Amino acid sequence: MAAGGEEDDLAKLQKLDENSLNHELGVRYSQKKIYTYVGDVLIAVNPYEDLPLYGPETAKLYCQAARSSLPPHIFATADAAYTSAVQENVSQVCVISGESGAGKTESTKHIIKHILDLSPGSNTHLNNRILQINPLLEAF
Repeated sequence: MAAGGEEDDLAKLQKLDENSLNHELGVRYSQKKIYTYVGDVLIAVNPYEDLPLYGPETAKLYCQAARSSLPPHIFATADAAYTSAVQENVSQVCVISGESGAGKTESTKHIIKHILDLSPGSNTHLNNRILQINPLLEAF
């Protein structure tokens, strides 16, 4: 199998099956590329280490940016959901699933924080209340 790891959206691969998906994700993981698209789905692979992917500079890059203009990122997903909710006035849902230890809690925190940062007049009290519901989300 080819070296791989360069395609941000695996739906664009000529052949997409379980083996090619796992190969591409493994190569991207070894390159510290933990986010990968498969069409409209964002796959996140837990790096089990802190990566410099979530700072204010990165958050600004993903504000109203075209999805194809930047590498896959959870901020792009949060931005798309927020933008659709505001522009189309339609509720949005982000489904985060995975096994125990897969990083669902951290992903949820990043999405919520990014949406709160995008919201005009973000207020700290609302931010703290939303972040406090995370243990409740974990129960489901």
